[in-house]
Amino acid sequence: MSKKPQKSEPLSAPTNDRLLETAVDLFGRKGLEGVSTRALAAAADTAMSSITYHYGGKEGLYLATARHIAEKIESGLGPALALLPSIDKIKPEEALPHILTVVDGMLGLMLNPQSAAWARFIVREQMEPTEAFQILYRHIFDRVAGRVIALVEHYGNGRWSREDARLKVVSILGQIVVFRVARATALRFMEWDDIDPVHAAKIRRAVHAHCRAILSNNIEDLP
Repeated sequence: MSKKPQKSEPLSAPTNDRLLETAVDLFGRKGLEGVSTRALAAAADTAMSSITYHYGGKEGLYLATARHIAEKIESGLGPALALLPSIDKIKPEEALPHILTVVDGMLGLMLNPQSAAWARFIVREQMEPTEAFQILYRHIFDRVAGRVIALVEHYGNGRWSREDARLKVVSILGQIVVFRVARATALRFMEWDDIDPVHAAKIRRAVHAHCRAILSNNIEDLP
């Protein structure tokens, strides 16, 4: 009589966190196809069977990794988002400080060394989108960028089309993300060894100035 295969024990919270952080790093560096289940398990110091049992295999872990990154980013932006009022409770001209609050939250995340591994994973999904991109988009871009779009549209007070408002938001976010996804280029161009608090403060002032400029013009009125 054959024995029934034993099920893996539930992963402890520390082990699961370690597995997900390992997956963020390895998937970000090598992609889904470049990492084996064996390598993931070995790097996370867990059994291969635990990945199959809890995530259904490497592909399931990949999607869970996308959710993990999205949750970390949402958590990091939580304090900034919590400060945002309902649109109907502020005047259009009062929206700018709240836009800058979200900008500061995002800039803080992008300058945080922890976001390096997240960025590698996200950039891969930007270049070759998979089902994981949908998870990232729903949790990060829809929820976070959606709040910024609403504020920008409110600040415009009818001056901009919906498309122009979204283009302004893309422009605002792009100048923030560059300090993570193109960090090496930014550092070399600026002749900085790293981004210390003084540099971070200067970046923040520049980003704020650019945001005000972006939001002060009507795109259709420019040459």
